[in-house]
Amino acid sequence: MTSDALRSFLLIIIGIGLGSTTKLGFGQQSVNGNKATPSNPTYADRSDDRQAAFDLGALQIDLNEFEAAETAYLRGIELLIQESGEFSPQLIGPYRQLAAIYVQLGQHAETLTVLEHARHIHQRNYGLFSTEQTPIINEMSQAYQAMGNTRGALELQEENLNIARRYFGRENLEIIPFYYRLAEYYELSRMRTKARESYQDVIDILEIHLDERASEQLKPLRELVRIDTFSGKKTSARRRLEELLELGSDYSTHERALSLAVLGDYELATGRAETSISRYQEAYATLAVDNAAAAEALFAKPALINFIPPASPVDRKPGISTYAWGTIAAEFEITAGGLARNVIIIEATPPNLMENLYQQRLMESYFRPRLIAGEPVATSPVRFRHRFRYFPSE
Repeated sequence: MTSDALRSFLLIIIGIGLGSTTKLGFGQQSVNGNKATPSNPTYADRSDDRQAAFDLGALQIDLNEFEAAETAYLRGIELLIQESGEFSPQLIGPYRQLAAIYVQLGQHAETLTVLEHARHIHQRNYGLFSTEQTPIINEMSQAYQAMGNTRGALELQEENLNIARRYFGRENLEIIPFYYRLAEYYELSRMRTKARESYQDVIDILEIHLDERASEQLKPLRELVRIDTFSGKKTSARRRLEELLELGSDYSTHERALSLAVLGDYELATGRAETSISRYQEAYATLAVDNAAAAEALFAKPALINFIPPASPVDRKPGISTYAWGTIAAEFEITAGGLARNVIIIEATPPNLMENLYQQRLMESYFRPRLIAGEPVATSPVRFRHRFRYFPSE
């Protein structure tokens, strides 16, 4: 978005919210360059007014008065533009805060508009390939997600990784967090093969710089095993994770317990229930040595292992952008063996569209069971909620 378009956007809102017209109050010089008269406030006065507006906006955020906070931040931004110019890097923080206000108000288009301009200012001041724009990119991705545009969110994360590669180099340890975040977005887009490639890229980079038994290897291996759990295929990732747990002696109990639990998930999803329970109990006992509360927390409630949402009408017709979001909610029991029983659909919007598909899919899925004092127990009731896309005409 151009700076002129954003300025118009802001001034329109300021005009509505503050009762102003085309005149910008408080400033010694307006954005369009009109000179101030001697009666206008000084730069010092304007700086004080600007900070007061931001302080008031922050207080109103704490009070959940988001519309009032929006007005205060727009006032502060107006004054800051007059004081420092429309491309001042000092605007980046206030724009991001204004975007956060729009998130709370559910105004995702406005969120993106403001964040796009914040990013434009950042690039003008710090360069197109500065990695310090990463928080802005992440916030933009979240806004796209909130709008249901997973493709837009994913494309931004791909761009984020490319910026990091250009800045740090393709094999630098610094780019690993970018791979992890991209993999998360691939999974949100149901692109597990691409997510798996990203986790493998992490392992490849770690192997260049660290010992082959380094504890940093455990996390990406767990992610690979977790993805492989959906297919049930035997893979080298599971064997490698088991090997590291056998040979490595300096792993934290937390890392070891998480890894054992993921291996238990794999065993359960592939039909080896007794082996899976043994893995869970070993994970619990390992963690309980140092922290009994953490062991209880790890198995405090059932966790989905291999649930794949059934295809919605929109999923079956890719490429169509006009759709709405529906909701399905269910209630059921999870047995000590990790299976769903007595699945009841308690909410469906719209009705008579996806209920049977979700009921069947939940009954086909496996859950990591709850453990109490290291023993698996049944859990009831368990509540489940999920969103799906549909065509409003249906």
